[in-house]
Amino acid sequence: MKSIAKAQSLMRDMADKLKVRLAGSATINTVRAANDANGWPMLFLSQAGNEAEAQPVILIRIMSVDAVSKDIFGNQLTAFNPHTLEIAYELASSGDNAIVAHADLLKAEYECIKTGVRIQLKQLANGTAVTEAAINAAAPSLDIEELYWPAHGV
Repeated sequence: MKSIAKAQSLMRDMADKLKVRLAGSATINTVRAANDANGWPMLFLSQAGNEAEAQPVILIRIMSVDAVSKDIFGNQLTAFNPHTLEIAYELASSGDNAIVAHADLLKAEYECIKTGVRIQLKQLANGTAVTEAAINAAAPSLDIEELYWPAHGV
């Protein structure tokens, strides 16, 4: 059995902070918590709960990385593994710009960066709703982590 307590704790703290940061936003004013099919926590940031295609939506998900180590029972040690935080949003039809306002995106990214975990940015093609299935299928356009991680191989 895997432990998702660390991911849930990080997400709860982030949700509380984003509710305060986005309270005065004209475009994103709703923070909805959910879990993906594997139980990992997700946040949907949207305008009035509208998460449809072509709407300003940001999806944040935290998952642990398989550390390839097992406990004495053969279970994966996900409780103390490094984690990955994914941020996804839909691109506008004009190119690389997001449908989400840059100010709102920066607020979300700022809170994500403060968690200290590896971050993957996933920009979804225009016409793609921001969903779990879309984030699973998307390749990261940016994959960034701490420069100094003593237990991590180069």
